[in-house]
Amino acid sequence: MKWSIPEKVIARGRQYLQEGRVLSVVPDQEENVWHAEVLGSELYMVDLDVTAKEIDYCQCPYWEEHKYCKHTVAVELYLRSKNLSRIMKKDQPMLEPVKTTSEGEIIAKGFSRLKIQKNPQAVQPLIIEYQVETIETNQYHPELSILALYLRIGSLASPKKTYIVKNIYDFLQAYTEKETYTVNKQYQFRLDKRAFQKEDQKILAHLAGSAQTHQLLGTNGLQVKGKLDKRYLLLPVEQARFLLEQMNQTTRLHLQINEQNDQGIQFSDQNKPLSFKVEKQGEDYLLQALNDFDFFFMHYQWGLIQGVFYSLTKHQQTVYQTWKQLIRRLEKPEVVFKKKELPALFKEIIPLLSEIGDVVVASEVEKEVADIPVEFIFFFRKAKGKIQARVDFVYGEVIYSTDPKHEVSANQDFQVLRDRAEEKRVLDLFRMYRYQKNETGYERPLPSGEELYAFFRTELSVFRQFGEVRLGRKLRELYLDAHKHQPQIEVTETGSWLDIRFDVSGIEEQEIDHVLQSLLRNDAFYTLENGQVLSFDSEEFQQTSQVLQQLRESIRSEEGTIHVPKNQGLIIQNQLEKSNATFSESFQTMVQDLIHPEGYQAQLPKGLNAKMREYQKQGFRWLKMLGHYQFGGILADEMGLGKTLQTIAFLLSEKEERESFSALIVAPASLIYNWQAEVKKFAPSLNIQVINGNKKEREELLAKDTDIRVTSYASLRQDLADYQSQKIDYLILDEAQMVKNSSTKTAQALRELAVPQRFALSGTPIENNLEELWSLFATIMPGFFPTKTKFRELAAEEIAQMIRPFILRRDKQTVLKDLPEKTEMNLYSALTEEQKTVYLAYLRQMREEISSMDSEAFKKNRIGILAGLTRLRQICCDPRLFIEDYQGGSGKLEQVKDLLVAAKENKRRVLLFSQFTGMLTILQEELAELGISTFYLRGSTKPQDRLSMVDAFNAGEKDVFLISLKAGGTGLNLTGADTVILYDLWWNPAIEEQAAGRAHRIGQKNVVEVWRMISEGTIEERMDSLQQEKRELFQKVIQGNEEQLTKLTEEDIRMILSVGEIEK
Repeated sequence: MKWSIPEKVIARGRQYLQEGRVLSVVPDQEENVWHAEVLGSELYMVDLDVTAKEIDYCQCPYWEEHKYCKHTVAVELYLRSKNLSRIMKKDQPMLEPVKTTSEGEIIAKGFSRLKIQKNPQAVQPLIIEYQVETIETNQYHPELSILALYLRIGSLASPKKTYIVKNIYDFLQAYTEKETYTVNKQYQFRLDKRAFQKEDQKILAHLAGSAQTHQLLGTNGLQVKGKLDKRYLLLPVEQARFLLEQMNQTTRLHLQINEQNDQGIQFSDQNKPLSFKVEKQGEDYLLQALNDFDFFFMHYQWGLIQGVFYSLTKHQQTVYQTWKQLIRRLEKPEVVFKKKELPALFKEIIPLLSEIGDVVVASEVEKEVADIPVEFIFFFRKAKGKIQARVDFVYGEVIYSTDPKHEVSANQDFQVLRDRAEEKRVLDLFRMYRYQKNETGYERPLPSGEELYAFFRTELSVFRQFGEVRLGRKLRELYLDAHKHQPQIEVTETGSWLDIRFDVSGIEEQEIDHVLQSLLRNDAFYTLENGQVLSFDSEEFQQTSQVLQQLRESIRSEEGTIHVPKNQGLIIQNQLEKSNATFSESFQTMVQDLIHPEGYQAQLPKGLNAKMREYQKQGFRWLKMLGHYQFGGILADEMGLGKTLQTIAFLLSEKEERESFSALIVAPASLIYNWQAEVKKFAPSLNIQVINGNKKEREELLAKDTDIRVTSYASLRQDLADYQSQKIDYLILDEAQMVKNSSTKTAQALRELAVPQRFALSGTPIENNLEELWSLFATIMPGFFPTKTKFRELAAEEIAQMIRPFILRRDKQTVLKDLPEKTEMNLYSALTEEQKTVYLAYLRQMREEISSMDSEAFKKNRIGILAGLTRLRQICCDPRLFIEDYQGGSGKLEQVKDLLVAAKENKRRVLLFSQFTGMLTILQEELAELGISTFYLRGSTKPQDRLSMVDAFNAGEKDVFLISLKAGGTGLNLTGADTVILYDLWWNPAIEEQAAGRAHRIGQKNVVEVWRMISEGTIEERMDSLQQEKRELFQKVIQGNEEQLTKLTEEDIRMILSVGEIEK
């Protein structure tokens, strides 16, 4: 047992043992502890350490303060009574159970510390006084003191009679739990929040939170003069000002700082509370502090002057503490400076002290110093294979220098305040660039090539940020500034090439090619043979470099001239238009024709047997313009605008203007005879021959003399060698998307043909990605685009700029003003084999059931019969609507998917209606796999969501709007659509009109097309014919409610089911 335990505590422990209050003692060898229960005023858990360290534990308040108590003594005395010590033996057996107290008493004592919650009673108003003191944490450093709070409590009825709260942690816990707190044996107070004033409640809530944090960290008091004092609670740094100001407002705050008492406190927002002065003292200068903080709290960053607190920033605190440490070392609040030390005083010390206080400089001192901002002048020259440098520090008329010979001292009565810190920053630059110190400044070996360029462009730029840079003549001549040696560019057109002639002032002609190669490599400079560096850092050189980079795949250069394919002319003109390049007249004409092809002069051929619309004439002129300059192009008009006619007009015009003429048209096999018919119709003077049949037949046809040959892509691939031996002036590729994949044999075969003039016709030149465009241009204008790898690096904007002159695209909406406002068409599809089998089985079953029914039976089974009709219609849409394991496909579904893919390619906006929501769900999933985005409006869609979807679709978002009949057949304004698809046939034409009216209404600016999907040979086809004969019938059925369905006659339904074409 510890020798320090007082005898009276041991005596109380012995008494507890004799009274049988040690209830149990259990060994725990894993934890090295004896677990015990001792019954005192409450039931306490005790842990007795089994080692000689005797680190025990008890739950009682006495142990918390002293680390020993009568309960731990009682347990140890119990062990001795059993001939045991606290040092536990190995494999210590369990002790016999201790039963010296009744079970009832144990339970009663265990619950004795718990208070029974009683009904709220009237509370006694209480008063709190806040006492704040400084507590030293280091006797040698009072600035490390902390602020601690203790409380006094009393009744508001007797405000002058208050009592010290001896344990602030228990008090705040009792306040939080609304419990009673005992001050002493005579007084206790019920700490209901209502007992305190509102301002006190706010303060106590913050204090309770702080106390709880301290307790969680194992702190239940503050060490005061070596002892734990539970009266005190540390004022947390982050809340100290707030709490003090709140306490001060109650007028019950008492502050004791450094043994001085104050009633209340005051905080100032002044950020420079101290004062200093500088004055003359004989030949010296005196810096003196006029005031100081009475007390300084480092933890809180506060200074106290005459009862007023001043807050400092972290930096201000550092400045103040540095000043105090130095003053403490000198043992006086003043510092003497010699005249030569004035620069340090004024440039380094005063600026820092000015951050914590006002510094007053006597006028007689100000007259003796000159605070002039320093300016730097750097001198660099070439000498002895080195760069030699010096720097002058200019203070008005006074100059200091790294070379003493260049220093200038004016006759003055004042001391120049040199900015040593700024001078050092500048001198560090020389060390950063690895200069060596010499007697006049600094030097480094003269660099060459890239290092010399970096010296002029980077290194000198850094020095210029600090001051003026002056270069010696020999050094200056090593650098040829791009702005003084601009490239002179001349562009001329010669045949199928553009010649770009370069010249640079001051550069010998034999080096121009090397300069161009550097620009082609995108170098920043070029080193001439004499060691000079030519910078390319100008807009003109950069434009030249960009042109060369863009054309690098197709250029040839010789003797300062670059030869570029003529089809790159617009790129060159755009890149060089802001430079001082000169363009030949023929080149400028070509550029204007490419930009404004509508102004190109070309007469329609005399032999043309057709009246062309104005936009078709423009297309003809565009083809003629491209042909004149030996360019290729893609005529990409929307389907139905007459691409064939425009091409025939062009070929006929070329035939009439040339002595010899030969053209080859390659088209899908299904279109080759269409071409023959169109040529004979519109240009009967042209001879045309379709090359078709077996190999021998095709060879015989090829041998015939003709103006135009038409063949299929498949035949061309097989007959490539025969065509290579033919002289072909023009190649026309119809439906050119057939060669969108550059790696196919067809595309490769077309690229192998030696044809000077090539055109492609395609309403969808891009179906999936931009590489399809690369493949088309690789066929019609080889070399126009860079390699495929480089092409992938081009931005879409760059590609668009390149191809703009060579693609002509018009749509119906733009050029056909006389189209009807709405057109309608029926689109038929066949059932798949599996779909047909399912349909016929259901149809036969219904026919068999109905055939045996008389009129009365028909009426009774009308609802079931109509449900059967719905089943047949669902089968036409997709049997999966009610057959879960069906996998046989749907002809109508495949057809509508193809239509929607084509619609997206042509940028059509589609509304798709169906009365079966399950069908719309299937469509949404199928279209998602095709990359077609959809909105889906169904009956459960909230009204606000309907509006947001409609607005988004009309604004151009997503491709297709899927709409349930009941949800969106009426009340929607979807003028953003130009196509309406009626997926399943509706028996009421008025309902169809309502659906089409979602798009075809006021505000619509586009032609609206309505497509009605019909499964061929099914009840859908019979319904279509009956729409005119039985309009009232369809009006009844489409509504879908029982009242109207019952109005259907037996004759009507038998007529619908009589369709039998599909069986044949």
